[in-house]
Amino acid sequence: ESSGPGWTGAAGICSMQLHVVVRHRTVAFWPWPRRPLQRWPGQSNVRGATSLPQIPGVVLANTEIQQDRLVSQVRRWAASNDRLSSGGFDLLQVAERADGRVQPRALCGLLRTQLYLAHGTEPVPTMVVLFYRSLDFLNREFWEDQVRRLCDLVAEEFLQGGRGLQVTVHHNAPTWAPSLEVGDHRLLAEIQNLHIFGRSWQRRSCHVPELVHINSADCASQIGLSSFHRLCRVDSGTQSNRSSHSERLQCGHYMLRGACGTAVCGIEVLDVLPLRLLCASAWAQEGHQGDFSLLVEALLQQAGRFVCSVLADSRDERWQRLCLGSGSATPRLGLWSKVNRLGVAITGIPVGLTSEEQATLAQSPFAIPFEFIPFHTGRFVLV
Repeated sequence: ESSGPGWTGAAGICSMQLHVVVRHRTVAFWPWPRRPLQRWPGQSNVRGATSLPQIPGVVLANTEIQQDRLVSQVRRWAASNDRLSSGGFDLLQVAERADGRVQPRALCGLLRTQLYLAHGTEPVPTMVVLFYRSLDFLNREFWEDQVRRLCDLVAEEFLQGGRGLQVTVHHNAPTWAPSLEVGDHRLLAEIQNLHIFGRSWQRRSCHVPELVHINSADCASQIGLSSFHRLCRVDSGTQSNRSSHSERLQCGHYMLRGACGTAVCGIEVLDVLPLRLLCASAWAQEGHQGDFSLLVEALLQQAGRFVCSVLADSRDERWQRLCLGSGSATPRLGLWSKVNRLGVAITGIPVGLTSEEQATLAQSPFAIPFEFIPFHTGRFVLV
C-alpha cells in the first residue's frame, strides 16, 4: 500500500508540460524538460516562461535568464559535473517588473534524477532542489518563500501520476533545522563537516590509495553504500569532465587495502578546491581506524593540499565512529581537526511511497554527493 503527496497523501511521476489550472482555465508555463521556445499558431509573441497566479512577477528558465556574476558561477559549476550537464538540470529565476525593467529577485536550481533508497534495488524518480537563493536582500525571506513555492509546484507536476520523491537542499540552514519543516516537508538530514589540517608526523603507509569505480549495486554493497540513500550515477562512458585544480588527483572513491589485500578503509573525493580537499563517504573496518588517517594523508600528498574537509550526514554511524568516537579507536587525523556544522540541511516529501519506504527514508542517512554541496564552497562569489 502506498501513500500520496507528503507523508500522508497521493501523487506521482513526470509531466512534459507544467501548467496551473485557475478558475477552469490553464495558464501555460515553460516546456518541460527544456526545449526551444515555440510560438503557437496565430500568435506572434508568446513567451516560454510567464506569470503564475501563485508567484508574483514572472518566471524565467535556462537561456531566458540574463547572464550576471552569480548566474555565470552557477552555470560553470553545473557544466563541471556529469550529472548536472547531462540534461536533467534546470535553472529558474523569479523576476519582478520595477521601473520599467525586469529585476531578478530569486534563483533556484532543479535536478530531475533518480535515487536509490537505503537497501533498495529499484531507483525512485526524484526532483532535487539543489539550491534556492534570494537576490533581493532587503526582502530576503519573502522571495525565498516565493521560490520555494515555485519549486513545490514544479516538483508536484513532475511527480504527478506515480511514485517519487521531492528533496530540497537548504543552504545557510538555521541552527534549529526542524524549523525548515514547512507544509509537507520533513527534515531528513543535516550535513556536518570534519576539518583536517596538516599532516601528522606518524610513519607513512607503504600502501597506495586505489581508485575504484562504483558502477553497480555489488560495488556499492562492498563499501557499505547500500545502507545509504544515494543518487543514481551517470555513466558517461568517458572520464569525468569535472574541472579540478589539481592534475595529480582524480575525483572518485579511494580505498586502502591491508596486508592481505582486503579493503580496510575508504573515502570519496568530491572535489579538489584551490586550498583544500573536499571528501565524503568515509569509512573504516573495525580495528583499522588508524589506516584511515594514512589514507587521508596519502590523498592530501597526491593533491598537494594541506587541508581536507570530510562531509557526512550527521546520522552516519561510520563517520561518527571515525570522527566523534573516544578512546584509542579514534584515529589522530592530521595536526589538528575539528567538527562543525556545514549549514546545509535536507528536507523531503515522499510521493506514493509505501509506509516501509517512508520509514527507511526517515531513518537512514544520505551518501553526500557533489551536487548537495553549495556551488560557492571554497570560492568567492560576487553578486
